[in-house]
Amino acid sequence: MLYHKINLKTCVILVIGSIITLLSCNRDIDSKIKDSYNSNDTIINLSDLYPEEWDSVYFFGNCSLGEISKRLGVSVENMSLDFGERIFLVNKRKVIIYYKEWLPNYGQEIKGALFQFKKDSMIIAIPREKANFIIRKRDEKSFWVIHQE
Repeated sequence: MLYHKINLKTCVILVIGSIITLLSCNRDIDSKIKDSYNSNDTIINLSDLYPEEWDSVYFFGNCSLGEISKRLGVSVENMSLDFGERIFLVNKRKVIIYYKEWLPNYGQEIKGALFQFKKDSMIIAIPREKANFIIRKRDEKSFWVIHQE
């Protein structure tokens, strides 16, 4: 009987640990960036925040869903709106590992990550090994995330 209790307790601990691990892998990029920030500019690679298998990060600034689908090689036509800024982590099999969109806020308070790139382009693709960014605190609720080449 004691053997069964120990096994049940061990199983419960393993299940809870697995759930916590899965939830932490899917945490929002804003939360992960805030947690990675130290007291000064902090240099990260996005693979530090998302260790899952992905090969490229794509940033789209106000591109149509059709244009995004064409560039990624996978349909995103079912997303809600055809405007806004989006970031995708994609692997070689064209599987989207992570996705987030930022819609125009029209004068509302800005919160979270504000990505900046040296290239002034509507579509930016960066390989995993070059996905280096500086996190710089903007104010109490937002951070600049500046791409470093």
